[in-house]
Amino acid sequence: MKIKEGENGWKILRIESIDDLWYLKNIIDGKTLVRKTVMRREDKRDDMDRNKESKRKPVTVTVSPEEVDFQPFTDRLRIWGEIREGPEGLAGQHQSVIVSADDEVDIWRESWDNVAQGILKESLLKSSSGAIFVSMDDEYATIFTLRDYGLYTNGKVYSGKSGKEYAGNYSRSSYFSEILRMLGSISGDYPVIITGPGFEGEYFYKYLQENNFARKIYSIPSANSEESAVFEIIGNNKVRNILGESRLSRESEAMDMFLKELGKDGNCTYGRKEIRKYAEAGAIEKLLVLESFIRDSEVTEIMDMAEKGGAEILIVSESGNYGQMLRGFGGYVAITRFKI
Repeated sequence: MKIKEGENGWKILRIESIDDLWYLKNIIDGKTLVRKTVMRREDKRDDMDRNKESKRKPVTVTVSPEEVDFQPFTDRLRIWGEIREGPEGLAGQHQSVIVSADDEVDIWRESWDNVAQGILKESLLKSSSGAIFVSMDDEYATIFTLRDYGLYTNGKVYSGKSGKEYAGNYSRSSYFSEILRMLGSISGDYPVIITGPGFEGEYFYKYLQENNFARKIYSIPSANSEESAVFEIIGNNKVRNILGESRLSRESEAMDMFLKELGKDGNCTYGRKEIRKYAEAGAIEKLLVLESFIRDSEVTEIMDMAEKGGAEILIVSESGNYGQMLRGFGGYVAITRFKI
């Protein structure tokens, strides 16, 4: 993401990737204004014209968001809300604003607080090169791309080894060839990490080597399959070295630390009342917050107190195991410096 300062508190954001859309989503709340040029149908003034297909024309509108929908499978962010400013006659009506990669959008917030500033700052840090994960066994393979917001599922390839409709159709060569074809369709020079139970991953690793696969490849077995296999190995030191300081690695490390401390009744806490007490005392080392909770005014206040006390704030994506785990603890947890 590229950020320019505009007039009167506006910021001009240049969206460069799908990940940037996730960051943008998390700085938009009910006190935000979004300005962008959109294509809007012309209003028709008589019954005869209403029956005709109305044309769309470009108009610049300022919208007060009421719904924000991140759609990674379509590579876009949809913002829907009331028009505050625009051409004559549009104020008070509603409009959808679609933001995609390579778009420019203007954002105004009533307060660019530490949380919002932190999200924007993080969007500028691209210390991870990303990765492709192939979680597989001898029946099927699922391919994922690592994004800042979590894992994006690229697709699934079946080997033909199981199921009535597949009886007698199994061919390891065909199975591997189809996985290779799907990998070739994913843009970017990302390393490929092969995982899953059994020996099929090792066979596929050797297949890629024999076929002079251009990207770096790694084989790291796991006991689980599909997405669970990725979350199982993401804490592996070898994987962390491959990924660098990716969000998923940081989430994994922080959740592992929290659970370890929780297991020994150590330096951690959860629950709104307890976390607030530690935030007020400046005793929080790391605060993990589920992304849907950062629009809660009380949670935002706690985050601000924790950050002023020197805490690292980590916003955790709703998607994936860590988001589900965090929701089970009430939406946010803290690793503390000491017990109160």
